[in-house]
This record gives sequence, structure tokens and C-alpha cells, in this order.
Amino acid sequence: MERQELFETLYLEMYHKLVGYAARGLEGNLDLAEEAVQDTFRIFWLKYDQAAASPNVRGWIVNTLKGEILNIRRTRARMANLVAQLSATPQVVTVARDEHGLDVEYGDLGKDPDYQLLCEFALEQRTVKELAQSRGITIAACKKRLERARKRLRKYFEEMDGSGHLSVTSERTMKERGS
Repeated sequence: MERQELFETLYLEMYHKLVGYAARGLEGNLDLAEEAVQDTFRIFWLKYDQAAASPNVRGWIVNTLKGEILNIRRTRARMANLVAQLSATPQVVTVARDEHGLDVEYGDLGKDPDYQLLCEFALEQRTVKELAQSRGITIAACKKRLERARKRLRKYFEEMDGSGHLSVTSERTMKERGS
């Protein structure tokens, strides 16, 4: 029997039985069972000469499927273990406003009302109109305060590290949001 013909014959003959067997071995998960069977036939195709030389080709396919089931179980166990480790490990939450350390949050800058205004604009994505209304000031006054805060923040970070690199909302973004 030719390779293609033997492959198709065995696939059609064994597929549903193998999926059922794999599903029992994979806690009833049909998607994983089908994946295991597909991988089994992929391996059969790749190692056709070895399988065809076996006195029991069907047994070779079943043993390959058993190995695939074990591989899937191991992979899932590793993932479950990783998830358990990650959920048990205290996570450090990175917040955009704390990119430059605690100096910003606990220093003089954090208490500045214009800095708070800039944080609401940049981090909470509030519009200039919303900020002006919440503070009882005109839109023009709000824009001016944002500009002053941005300049002060730029100067603050330049003094801190000398690089002048800022992760503050760009002027283009400010114009897009109406400032």
C-alpha cells in the first residue's frame, strides 16, 4: 500500500476512536483531544518509514497518541503551576505616574495643583473642558495651567536626571484633546 493511501485509510479508520480515547485521557476536552490526534497523525506522516516498518502500525499510532496526551498534560500542568506561582507572588504594580520614582508622588511636585491638573489630563484622559468645569475656571485658564505644569514638570525632570526625557503628554496630543 502506498504512503498516501495507507495514511488516509488509517486516518479514516482510527480518527474517531482515537479522539474518544484522547478525550478520556484529557479530562473530556475534545479540543485538546483533536489536537492530540492531529499531532499523532502529523508525527505518523513525518516518521512514516519507522511506523510502516513496525509489525503493528495501528499500535504504533496508539503509542504515539499516548505520548502526545502525556505531552499535553505536562504542558498544562506547567502552565497551571506557573499561574499558581504568579498568583502567590506579590505583584509590583507599575503606574505611569510613578515612572520617575517616589520623588514625584511624595515630593513638592505631587502637591502642586497644576501637576494634579496635568495628571488628570494625561493619565485619566480628561478633556480640557472637563477639567475647566470641575475647577470652575475658563478653558483658556485651564490650558494655561496645563502649559505651566508641563513646563515645570519638564524642568523638574531635567534637574533630576539631566536627560530631558519626558513621558508626559506631547503637545500634539494636548492639541488633539482641545488644550
